[in-house]
Amino acid sequence: MHSRIMNYRISSSSPTDELLTLGQILSEIGDYAGTILDREHLSLSRHCAARLGKVVSELITRKRIKSPDDLLEIPAESAAGSDLCAMTISELHALYRQWPARHKERLSAGREPLTYYYEGRIIRELLRRKPSTKNERLKIDYCLASYNNELDSMSSILSLPVRLSNDTTYPNPQRTYTPEELTLLIRKHTDFRDITSRELLIEYTDLALDLLSSAPSQPQPELLSLLTSLCEKDIIRLPLPSPSPRVH
Repeated sequence: MHSRIMNYRISSSSPTDELLTLGQILSEIGDYAGTILDREHLSLSRHCAARLGKVVSELITRKRIKSPDDLLEIPAESAAGSDLCAMTISELHALYRQWPARHKERLSAGREPLTYYYEGRIIRELLRRKPSTKNERLKIDYCLASYNNELDSMSSILSLPVRLSNDTTYPNPQRTYTPEELTLLIRKHTDFRDITSRELLIEYTDLALDLLSSAPSQPQPELLSLLTSLCEKDIIRLPLPSPSPRVH
């Protein structure tokens, strides 16, 4: 990916859509590299900034953008639906870039905000695709660059490696898990030792919270006790449903 981005020929004949995506990638890579204060990353940051300047200049000349900030504008929500498998590469790219809005919603709902497991779902779907155009390839490159940067950032914040094992089984979004299954899966990942396992823990707790909120009249004491323990030990942040009032 690095050579594909850095060797891209920026000229008046470059397709506008490709330049827009290229600008997003250069901004993403350059900004993140600039946060790591060693010679190699600072050099990469300066190189990205120089190439980004050329992209921005060309797009402004075409009156496609007014400033570099326009490259970072979050796409509006689309009517593509929630089935990732049915989305095009362009729709998945746009959905990925809506992550700030999703994280704001998580924070408002009291759920763990430091997670990118949903973006990980999008990445895994994109990796199953074969791009048919250069712009589709660039859109996949952008999502990969952004996602890897976020995993590296979480790794630094939490002082955990990104992944200790390649033997990872992800939740099936199309499947309905029983309370017993979720209890076992959450317990399995409670003592996480890498970012990947922590992401799985958060995804399974989200599924558990959804299950509890969808059937409040069906108490699940074991599952609720486990979630309460995660919250009390400050392992992850999550809202807990209010206990049902006692009938006298």
